[in-house]
Amino acid sequence: MIKNCECPLCGELKNELVELINGDDINKLYSKSFGIQNALKAEYIEYRQCNNCTLKFFWPMETGDEHLYEQLQTHDWYYMSDKQEYQIALSFLKSAESVLEVGSGKAAFAAIVGVNRYVGLEFNDSAIERASKVGINLIKESVEVHAENEKKYDAVVSFQVLEHVGSPSSFIKACVACLRPGGVLVLAVPSCDGFGGQVINNILDMPPHHVTHWSESSFSFLDKLFNVEVVAIEHERISSYHRQLAYKTQVETLMRRFLGLNYRLIDQRLISKLVSKLASIFAATFNRQSNYNKGHTVVGVFRKI
Repeated sequence: MIKNCECPLCGELKNELVELINGDDINKLYSKSFGIQNALKAEYIEYRQCNNCTLKFFWPMETGDEHLYEQLQTHDWYYMSDKQEYQIALSFLKSAESVLEVGSGKAAFAAIVGVNRYVGLEFNDSAIERASKVGINLIKESVEVHAENEKKYDAVVSFQVLEHVGSPSSFIKACVACLRPGGVLVLAVPSCDGFGGQVINNILDMPPHHVTHWSESSFSFLDKLFNVEVVAIEHERISSYHRQLAYKTQVETLMRRFLGLNYRLIDQRLISKLVSKLASIFAATFNRQSNYNKGHTVVGVFRKI
């Protein structure tokens, strides 16, 4: 067990071990789900929670390489053209004349917020080339490098990126540095508080794809670490394409409690696989609305002081 590892957000040394995970179990799930071999190098990985800012994180911090993302990006669902988080963000950007998106992907948000006030940061060469053909300005550099420029923006947004980065502290600090005083920062990440926080064997929410897990409380702590104030923290509704998974998760959670099975991020025991299969059948048969009132994503909105 690794001792005295720092929280990657606040630097606190006091954090608790939540679960010790076998690297082979992670690799087997990546292989089974996506045909990705040897995704994780670590033999064991710790899932920890900071006693200070409440961020949950994996240690050692092993982030995904280009090969991992190249394989995942072949799936149509990986980059969606419109999402609830875009509309939530847009409601806070009405007066913003300049918007920087960090981790643009296909730059779908450019069409929503307006190409004339949009600049994006992206490392994927093909995405940059496609964007340039339709007049979208994408720059190939990190937000840390971009923050060294003199240009400041009215708003900085980042959707489903923060959970991938190994140093969320330097990432957020750079995002804030790109803002003018009074500018708005919007961060959207998968939520531990929603149904996704109860999904078992959710391999896309595991390293090396996701290396941090966020909640309302960890977002609420950001004003203590950075020169920002919290404007709003909003959850998206459960989307239609997540409805069956949310209901299946509800059923599976109830079945596990009845059988005395504690929650685990990864559970490859036979009894767990059987419960998961039965819950899937039940959810597919009845397809009801789950009791969860929080969807996949939480959106934090902050203003630079």
